[in-house]
Amino acid sequence: MISHFNVYRRNIGHWDISSKDGRLFRLRGGPGEWEIYNERKGKERMPTLKFKDQGTAMAYVCSELMHELILAEGQEPKIIEAWNVSQQHP
Repeated sequence: MISHFNVYRRNIGHWDISSKDGRLFRLRGGPGEWEIYNERKGKERMPTLKFKDQGTAMAYVCSELMHELILAEGQEPKIIEAWNVSQQHP
C-alpha cells in the first residue's frame, strides 16, 4: 500500500498518479479508450491495461494503491494454498 499519492491532470486526456518517490501510473486517452501504464518499481513489465471509461480506470488505480490487508483484533486469518494465487502479483 502507498501511504500518499496524488493525481495530476497534465492536460486533456493526460493524468499522472504519483507519490513522493515518483510517478506510479499514467492514465491516457479519451472517450471510450483509456489506458493505464503501470510505472511502479518492480512492475514495469506489466501489460498496459485498457478501459472504456476514465472512472473505471481510476477505480483500478485506487484499488491497487489503497489495498490494505486488515484483520480485526482476535480474528483468525484464513490461509489458502499458494497455487490459488497468481504468481504475477506477489
